[in-house]
Amino acid sequence: MSTKRQAAHLLLAGLTATTVWSTVLTAPVYAAGSTTAAAASVVADPTNLATDEDKVKAAGAIGVNPGIDMFVLNDQAFVFAIYQRDEAGPAVKAEALRVYLSSDSHAAYDFIVRGIFVAAGDDAQAKIAETAARARRSSVAVTVGLDSSEIALIEKNDRDFIFAVWQRVTAGSHVWTAARDAIADGTGQAEWDTFLNTGAAAAADLDIREAIAKADAEQAAKLRAKQLADAKTSLLQLLLLPVTDEEVNAPNRQYVLFVHNNAKGSEVSLASQVALNAPDDQLDKALSDFIFTGGAAANKRDEDAAAAKELAGYKTRVTAIRDAAKADAWQPNLAAAADAALNTGTVVSLQTFLLKGQDVARQQDNEYAATFVRDFNGDGKRDIAGIDANGDLKVYVGDGAGKLAEGGAMWPVGGSWKNHKFITSADFNGDQKTDVVAIDARGDLKLYTGNGAGKVAEGGAMWPTGGAFTNYKAIIAGDFNGDRKTDIAGIDAAGAMRLYLGDGAGKVTDGGTMGGSWGGFKAVVAGDFNGDRKTDIAGIDANSDMKLYPGDGAGKITAGTAMWALGGKWAGFKAIVAGDFNGDKKTDIAGIDANSDMRLYVGDGAGKLSGGTAMWATGGKWAGFKRIG
Repeated sequence: MSTKRQAAHLLLAGLTATTVWSTVLTAPVYAAGSTTAAAASVVADPTNLATDEDKVKAAGAIGVNPGIDMFVLNDQAFVFAIYQRDEAGPAVKAEALRVYLSSDSHAAYDFIVRGIFVAAGDDAQAKIAETAARARRSSVAVTVGLDSSEIALIEKNDRDFIFAVWQRVTAGSHVWTAARDAIADGTGQAEWDTFLNTGAAAAADLDIREAIAKADAEQAAKLRAKQLADAKTSLLQLLLLPVTDEEVNAPNRQYVLFVHNNAKGSEVSLASQVALNAPDDQLDKALSDFIFTGGAAANKRDEDAAAAKELAGYKTRVTAIRDAAKADAWQPNLAAAADAALNTGTVVSLQTFLLKGQDVARQQDNEYAATFVRDFNGDGKRDIAGIDANGDLKVYVGDGAGKLAEGGAMWPVGGSWKNHKFITSADFNGDQKTDVVAIDARGDLKLYTGNGAGKVAEGGAMWPTGGAFTNYKAIIAGDFNGDRKTDIAGIDAAGAMRLYLGDGAGKVTDGGTMGGSWGGFKAVVAGDFNGDRKTDIAGIDANSDMKLYPGDGAGKITAGTAMWALGGKWAGFKAIVAGDFNGDKKTDIAGIDANSDMRLYVGDGAGKLSGGTAMWATGGKWAGFKRIG
């Protein structure tokens, strides 16, 4: 695995392993040793698109005033510097790391001018939500007669706070009973919310009513006065307004007017205005109702409206990611993870997906795509490697539109590959760069690791040496058993298709036979030809017909069907390879025909082929090529 990819995996591991959720986002931290990665962005050529003004605004989103040390950084390094800042919240850190590890050269600039503000908004919303949750617990503490200034009490999560209430109030009281029931076995956030929003206040009201009924006139008056003062204090706590003796002891109308002039919520503002505008004969009751119940109910409506808006925003963002993943067709795990988050439909499920779930899914999709996309130069387009007439390994780079161009030697020239019997390509060592596997002159299965820039290097034996593959008639690569690691299938000396399971680190183990009789096949390739996300095998059979053998995703293949009109139309083809050559996310077949021309046959995603257009200038330019992969 390359240094850059190692750094990427360390950083991602540090984020994923240490990011947890409660009622508020928790900031991710570094994996051990990950700070050494700052000098090695995944992007090969860092960009300098962001202006100093862009960087000032971006850093300002997290409250940082950048100095010259940040201004001189390229876009990717600036993003990493943001990730390292303590001021960055978990959403900003997660998005910064995601961008830093992206191979998209424009991702860093987009983060600087747009993405950081969205992520900072998520962090701000999380802080608002936690502040509101603490305010609610403070309000309840006052209502039930506990000390709202006790930080340890207010900082508890909702369930533990209610448990503390149950422990501290008078046993057998209505509040005690309500708290007990709210945390009984089988209860959850819904029951805790009910207690905190209305249950505690209702139970406390019953307790005070009973106490007043038993008290003499003087004591009853004191209890009523305390009840009113507690209700005022509780509402101020809930609305995040300052609690002062002046406001708590103010006449009810003056108190409600203070709330009206200072509360931020539109529903609270409206409810307080309605109370203030009540007719004279109803004014006292309207003001009292607002203080005891109406203000809290209005605040709940404000919170519900804000939560609905927040939820809708998250759904919009996750839906956009889901739709793009489905349109891309190479990101089934990302699409499925987004769908799962949307189906659950809670703020937490959507936040979790945006913060880390999408990264896990993207990594799975990258591993999946690496078993299909044979991209030797890192531009995301399918290339072809081939052993030419001189015995040299060359790469021919695809343009994503069905044409090829000269890409140069992948290995020092001099005919070193002239005696290699077969080659195939895919990512075999898990670094998401396309490698070459070959049966060499001694009949050994060898790995040649790609560097992502069109070159390969010695990667060692994938199977014990000794010529075990000497009489093999073909090898192909793909994920045949669904573990997102590239396997090798090959036609052995007896004409059986044998599976060799990849370990993701450049070695294979015996996976048994896959089914069918392959002795008369002239060429085979692997890919997902029918769109079911399972690796199939296509091949030119003994009758020179192109047949498809769908894979079951568990290492076996099923009966073949024609991909092209029967009648020996593929006679004379010297070699074939599979991949998405025209950028439509469907697997095509390219081959050297009887005239030694490289032709493209476009897959329809349902097991059929069409076309036959030239990928290279015609005239037999591919004569003498020994193998392609």
